Amino acid sequence: MDGIVAGVLGWMGTVGTFAAYVLLWRGRLMATSLTYAAMNTVGGVLAGTAGALYGAWPVVASNVIWASVGVHTLLATIRARRRQPIAL
Repeated sequence: MDGIVAGVLGWMGTVGTFAAYVLLWRGRLMATSLTYAAMNTVGGVLAGTAGALYGAWPVVASNVIWASVGVHTLLATIRARRRQPIAL
């Protein structure tokens, strides 16, 4: 059962991060969008979790870094938006 769960999580994470890149490449998302950062964060967490369930520690490490970059981008984008003046 763990193998099925790991497989589903891994594929969801892979598809999510790949979809984020394709949407960015096609101009549907911006690199500073919350959606792009969230897709990368969630994708990294899911793929990292799958790697941990499989015991694939290099996969876990790379996806923890990937998810951390996504979290950093989310926080930086939110902070930058809060600093922008409100247009009346």
